[in-house]
Amino acid sequence: MGVNPMEKVVIVTGAAGGLGSATVRRFARAGAKLVLVDLPKAQEAIDKLSKEIAPAQSFFYPADVRSYEALLGMVEETVKKWGRIDVVVNSAGGTYSMLTRKGEKKLLEHTEEIWDLVIDVNLKGSFNCVKAVVPQMIKQKDGHIILVSSGSALRPGKLMCSYSAAKAGVLALMKAAANEFGEYNVKVNAVLPGFIAHWKGEELEQVLGGYKPDYYMRETMLNRNATPEDLAELVFFVSETKNVSGQTYNNDSRLLY
Repeated sequence: MGVNPMEKVVIVTGAAGGLGSATVRRFARAGAKLVLVDLPKAQEAIDKLSKEIAPAQSFFYPADVRSYEALLGMVEETVKKWGRIDVVVNSAGGTYSMLTRKGEKKLLEHTEEIWDLVIDVNLKGSFNCVKAVVPQMIKQKDGHIILVSSGSALRPGKLMCSYSAAKAGVLALMKAAANEFGEYNVKVNAVLPGFIAHWKGEELEQVLGGYKPDYYMRETMLNRNATPEDLAELVFFVSETKNVSGQTYNNDSRLLY
């Protein structure tokens, strides 16, 4: 039998971001116990989020997903406090402009440092997260890992070479992990957020790498872009599935594949 949603222990990385915080709020409404993982500089935003959802229901664990050792500490602290880990949502990541607030780069403008930053945060971070939490889930014979990829993994746009490569790697990692850990009842799936405009003005233009929000909307069947809450609902839905693993869920109505 599965764990009651009111008793689930859920880890969300990138918890201070727009997608991560919406996911935290959705699981909090279901009564889950939450581990909010983000960089130390996110302390103020996490404190505000924690007060919003009830402090006794969550705790902040400062960690960079690029550090496997840091994530091992997160797992140890979570199990020490609540005894188990039921769901992990790895939403930490982003394009070069999202990570640095600098403009996107063409492939030939990529330095090794830019490439490594984007690959390490998105792909290595996902790998570290899976590797850190799976041993506990194997012990439990139960668990669900949800990795955040991107539509860019399936259909890369301009100025997205490092991000597209990283997020395509996340999809391959998801499938490989689902294949390895299915025998232990550990489910691994991925979500594609779709275009979500929780940035404004000049910052939004940087994040889009020159594209406009209307460009994405014109491709949708429903003539709307996604919201953080849309993604949170999808993530929650996927986390409740009992017989689904190795799958990719698209959170908008574009035809990507």
